[in-house]
Amino acid sequence: MHDAANGPPPGSQPGFHSVQLLNRLPQDEERLAMLKEAIDCLPIGAGITISDKEGKIVYVNQAEAEMHGYASEELLGRPARILAPQGNGGGRSIDYRSAGLWKRECLNVRKDGQIFPVQLTSKPIRNAGGDYLGMLTACEDMTQRKLCEKQLETLAYYDSVTKLPNRALLMDRLHQALALALRERRELALLFLDLDNFKDLNSSRGHEVGDKFLQEVAARLANSVCESNTLARLGGDEFVILINAVPGEEGVAATAARLQALFCEPFLIDGEELYGSTSIGIAMYPGDGEDVESLLRSADQALYQAKSEGKAGYQFFSQEMNQVNMRRVALENGMRQGVARGEFYLYFQPQWDLKNLRLTGAEALLRWHSAEFGVVGPDEFIPIAESCGFIFDLGELVLREACLHAVEWDLLCPGLRVAVNISGRQFRQHDFLQTVARIVEETGVRASSLELELTESVIMERAEKNIHALQALKWMGVRLSIDDFGTGYSSLNYLKHFPIDAIKIDRSFIADLVTDSDDAAIAEAIISMAHSLKLKVIAEGVESEAQLDFLVDRCCDEAQGFYFAPPMPAEDFTGYVKRFFATEDVSKPLSVAR
Repeated sequence: MHDAANGPPPGSQPGFHSVQLLNRLPQDEERLAMLKEAIDCLPIGAGITISDKEGKIVYVNQAEAEMHGYASEELLGRPARILAPQGNGGGRSIDYRSAGLWKRECLNVRKDGQIFPVQLTSKPIRNAGGDYLGMLTACEDMTQRKLCEKQLETLAYYDSVTKLPNRALLMDRLHQALALALRERRELALLFLDLDNFKDLNSSRGHEVGDKFLQEVAARLANSVCESNTLARLGGDEFVILINAVPGEEGVAATAARLQALFCEPFLIDGEELYGSTSIGIAMYPGDGEDVESLLRSADQALYQAKSEGKAGYQFFSQEMNQVNMRRVALENGMRQGVARGEFYLYFQPQWDLKNLRLTGAEALLRWHSAEFGVVGPDEFIPIAESCGFIFDLGELVLREACLHAVEWDLLCPGLRVAVNISGRQFRQHDFLQTVARIVEETGVRASSLELELTESVIMERAEKNIHALQALKWMGVRLSIDDFGTGYSSLNYLKHFPIDAIKIDRSFIADLVTDSDDAAIAEAIISMAHSLKLKVIAEGVESEAQLDFLVDRCCDEAQGFYFAPPMPAEDFTGYVKRFFATEDVSKPLSVAR
C-alpha cells in the first residue's frame, strides 16, 4: 500500500459502498472479481487501488495507473509502496490493518520520479469472520488544489506589485514577534518608510512606471534586510521593516542611514535613470508601544515628523511627538466643527500704491478663533488643513467670502481689488479652475477685482502644466501674483512665460533691508528684474519709514504692512475704505494712512 495525505470525505468516494458489500462476501476469486468489476463501473475520477494482506497490488483502475504514469498491468502484483517516495512514512506510525476509515495527505511518486501531493482515503477489507484480507485506497491528485491554495495564500498575504508581505502578513508576524519579545524580554524596532514625492512620479510618468519603481525599491530594500526580519509593503509608497534582533538604538539609527543610502544611486526604469529618497519613522518595543496598534501608531507619528522636517531623513518616536500629534488630530477635528460654528473669519490688510499715493486693495487673511483652543494661528492650522485635505473646504470658504466683500467695496471704490492666497493643494485640484469660475459667477464679483496669490514654489513645481492653468485664469480676467518671491527657485526663463501681473517680495527681505546690505541688494534686484519683465512689485511687511523710503527710491510699486495698517476685520476695512474714498478726490497722502 502507498503512503498518502488528506483524502476527500468518505461520502464523496462511491467505491467505499462496495467495501461494505465485500465484508459480507466469502473470500473467493469469483466474488473479488465482481468487486473489481463494480468499482470499474462506478463514475469516480479518483484512482482506486486494492492491495492484498501482503501489501501487493491486486487491482488498480485506469485513473490510478495514469495518475502515476503506469499502465495498469505494470502495477499488478507489485508492492503498493512503489507509489510512495523512498523513505516516506507519512510522518506517523499507524496499524492500518486494525484501522477503520483512514484519511491522510502525503506525497506520492510517479514512474518518472516526479513527486506530487495526493489525498488518500483507505479502508481495510475483511471477510465475514473479520480477518484482514487487504486494503482499498482511493487516491486524488492534489497538485492543482495545492497550486490554487498557494495562489490564494499569495493573494491574501503578499503584495501583488512587489511580491513582498502585505499588511495582513505583517500584522501576523508582528503579533508573533511581540509575543516572543515579551517572553524573552528583548527589544524590537519597527521602521516606517515613505517614498518622498512618489505621487509626483506616479502622476507625471504613469502608474506603470510607478509600479516598476516600487519593484526596484522593494528589490533594493530586500537585499539589505536580513531574512530573520520582515520587509513588507503597506500599500501606496509605504514600506515597513520589522527588526527582531535590535542592536540598540544606535544600531537601528545606522540601519536607517544605510537604508537611505540605498537611494543615492538612480533606479533604472525602462532605460531611464530615476532618483528617489525615503523618509523613515522609527518606534522601539516596548518603550514606544507594548502592543501592535500603539507601536504602529508611534512609528507613523515618527514618520510624519521626519517628513515635516524636510524629508529624506529619519526620526525616532518621542512622547513630545505624541503630544504634538494629539493636538494635530484635535485641531483637525476642531476645524471641521469650527466651520459649522462660524469660527473662521477673514481679516484684510490694506495695500498702497507708492507712486500715486492711493489705496489699491487688500489681502484677505484667514483667522480662526476656536471655542476649544482659543486663537489658533494660520501657521499652525493651514498645514494641518493641507495634510488632511480640509484645505479645499477652507479655500472655497475664503474665496467666496473675499469675493462677496470685493463686490461690496467695488461699489464704494471701483477698481479696488482683494487678494486671496491659494495653497498648492488647491491649485493642483482637478476642478480648481471650475471652482473659481463658479464662485465668480455666483458672487457677481468683477473678475478684475479678484487677485489670486500663489507661492513661487507652487508655480514652479509643474511649470509647463501650470502655465496653461494660469493662462485660463487670466482669460477669466483674474489678476495673478507670485507670493513670497525670493524664497523659492524661480527660473527667469519660465517666469517670463507666466501670465502674471505682479510679484510680492517676501517680508524676510524687507525686515532688514535698511541694515543688511545683502537683503537690500536682493530687494533691489527683484524690483529691477520684475520691472524688466513688465511686472508690478508689492513689498510685504513694511513696518518703518526707513523701509518705505528705500522702496520708494527703488520705484517699488506697492506695499503693505503695519506701517500703513494692521490686518483688520471686514467691517473695519469698510470704514477704512470709506475714510479714503468718500470724497470725489480719492487720492490721499500716505501720511493720512499712517
